[in-house]
Amino acid sequence: MKRLLAPVAVLAMLSASAQQASYDLPATLSYYGTITQEAGVPFPAANFVTTNPINDGAWIWVPVGSKVYFKNTSTEGATEYKWTVPGADNADTENLTAVYSTPGTYSFPTLTAKYASGEKTFTQDLKIKVGGVAELCHSDNREWGKTYGLGAATYGPGNGYLGGSNNRDIVGVGNFYRFSSADMYVDGVNIYTVNQPKAPAGKSITSMVYLPYIGDTYFLMTGLYGAMGAVDVDVLPLSSYKTREDGVYSPIKDYAVYTQVYSRPLNCEGYPYLFFAIEGFESTPGVDVTDDFVIATDVLPARSLETEEYTNALAHNSFARIGGESDYARPVSMFGGSAPDGFTGKYKSYNFWICPLVRGAETPAGVEDVVLDSTASKIALSREGDIVTVTGIADGTVSVYSLNGVCKLSAEAANGGALFNVSGLAKGVYIVAAADGSSAKFVK
Repeated sequence: MKRLLAPVAVLAMLSASAQQASYDLPATLSYYGTITQEAGVPFPAANFVTTNPINDGAWIWVPVGSKVYFKNTSTEGATEYKWTVPGADNADTENLTAVYSTPGTYSFPTLTAKYASGEKTFTQDLKIKVGGVAELCHSDNREWGKTYGLGAATYGPGNGYLGGSNNRDIVGVGNFYRFSSADMYVDGVNIYTVNQPKAPAGKSITSMVYLPYIGDTYFLMTGLYGAMGAVDVDVLPLSSYKTREDGVYSPIKDYAVYTQVYSRPLNCEGYPYLFFAIEGFESTPGVDVTDDFVIATDVLPARSLETEEYTNALAHNSFARIGGESDYARPVSMFGGSAPDGFTGKYKSYNFWICPLVRGAETPAGVEDVVLDSTASKIALSREGDIVTVTGIADGTVSVYSLNGVCKLSAEAANGGALFNVSGLAKGVYIVAAADGSSAKFVK
């Protein structure tokens, strides 16, 4: 005859079976407009990465020395906590602030929660890459390998592909990135397309990198100086793409990859965000050579958007500029955006695959000190030591501005020239503006 358990014992067993250890995935810097700071919680330090093999199968990347916060979400009743943290110090706190000080690729922490009935353990089956080179992407939180997929996104009902039929007169598209450290380098960018463009010979697109201006009441994706203030510009012939057969990483066999390698790594005076744009799409009737240039996308399941994501333009990460517009004022994705999938009719989310290649400040080799890049027709810049000589300018006040509009140096030009000692300037991009409105830029 079986002995029946008392009701209290049954409840105790049910309670014990419901006990479990768990923690949230760490916050990432995917979207500028929706990041909020909690008291006592380190600012998000992680960026999402692509499936490019250089990322060692990691889910996020952080620079060396970063603090990554893991929030405990275990069921109530635990009396002790123990974190085992590959790549960082173990801890016995309820929540974990892990400091990753050594480059490498590590498994996510394991959390052990101790209950009266015994111990429960939990870990995320994900990896974190610390330092070194990484290819970043912007995407929503996703369960790796299950909600991840690739596809092509239409720009709107009946309007063909973005960069395809182009009857919206699109002249540029771009991705807004916020980075996980103010002290890191960008070595270049990879642009993935859904197919291999077959445009006529001699046609090209232009890859631009801007330092956005983020003000209190407005933002400019091209920054205060527009194309003049662009950090890097490169013309990419449409025929210059590479494929898997050329040995480059390509998620799907028929994809094409454009790679822009910067002549110097970018370290932009502590800016934690950049805007990477592709410009030069043609829309002349009958001469639409970009008809087969379709940008690859990261396809994610749709989800409800929070109020701040609807109202804050910087909750978007992808923007378009159409003919006649001077800036990228048209968000074309909201956490990837939502558009009906042509096969299922269900809504899916999309992100453009414009992926910067970055590395932490622990590997700064190859960064030049001052690089002069005069783009104005009459202004000339030259340098000897820390002295930059400006010639070909109108007499009057000439100033050196950072890309956020702050005047760093000024002088009175005489006989068409002026001298500046740039030894006190931080590394970054600067604009030399003369009294007649002409300008040129240099990078320190």
